[in-house]
Amino acid sequence: MPNDLLREEVEPIRRAALAYIAAGRPDARQCNGHLRALKNCEGRLSTELEDRGKRYLDELDADEAARIDASREEIEQSSGYERDSEAQKAALQGFENLRHVNGGRFPWNVSPVLYVIPLLMLGVVEWYVNFSTFSTMFIPVFAISATVIVAAVFAGASHLHGAYLKQISEIIDPSVDYRNVLGRKIVVVIVTVLLVAAFATVVWLRWLVIAEQLGIGIGTAGGTFGGASSSMIWSKVGPTVVINFLIWGLGTLYSWALQEKVPDLRESYREYLRASRAVDRRLRPFHAEEKRLNAYYVREREKNKIAVGEYTTLLENVRSTIDRLQQEKSA
Repeated sequence: MPNDLLREEVEPIRRAALAYIAAGRPDARQCNGHLRALKNCEGRLSTELEDRGKRYLDELDADEAARIDASREEIEQSSGYERDSEAQKAALQGFENLRHVNGGRFPWNVSPVLYVIPLLMLGVVEWYVNFSTFSTMFIPVFAISATVIVAAVFAGASHLHGAYLKQISEIIDPSVDYRNVLGRKIVVVIVTVLLVAAFATVVWLRWLVIAEQLGIGIGTAGGTFGGASSSMIWSKVGPTVVINFLIWGLGTLYSWALQEKVPDLRESYREYLRASRAVDRRLRPFHAEEKRLNAYYVREREKNKIAVGEYTTLLENVRSTIDRLQQEKSA
């Protein structure tokens, strides 16, 4: 350990020698005593400076590294960290496998919220297209519920159809587990059936509403306008059919553009990020302690630097005093 009190030990000796010189009363015995004391101080200061310049700094580095390693080891030996670390490694392994299938490219990590917003906007458009039809046929509560369900079916179908079209080359690859392929096909078939059912329901109800508005009903030979026919009804229903088809098509195209070619690549990447955040939370106490230790040892090195500067100046003053005593002794 360095001697932080060396200055207080040396200064009185140097001042006593200076007082002897200032007195102007030469005394060989006193002069030799002061010289011995000052040369002893010179040796102690030189040794102290040498230690502070190399050995003490090495001790600080070693001590800092040891305390940081001990702090990290304490965290890593906890059961919670081991569990989260294993989960992170497993998630990373799964993600790396899919990333290599993707040609080594990372996925475009689109926020789920930002991805859903355009689909919700398409659902809002679907609402405006279909709500008037449902509100004409049913009571408000049922009309609202039916409109929301249809909009959800269109948005969900767009998402799944776009993803399936983007990933179909990988889904049907011979290396893919058949159970995974079959599961995706079943989901796509189900959502397609729901879409067709929702589409047919909307068209059918729209037909009934237009027919009623034109005065064409069951048991009615002619309409209010006389020449009203199915072609006239289709001229009214057709635009809504096209709009519904465009809504689904735009949603599918949007989903296709934002999906990754390799199934589950983006999801596995997010799973890895979630696992990494869990590990980071476990390591927060260690990082805080590491930061504290780094700051502590930076301060210790600064203190050592200041002490080296003071002791260097003191050593020069001691040597100067020794020279003056030797000159007086030789005089």
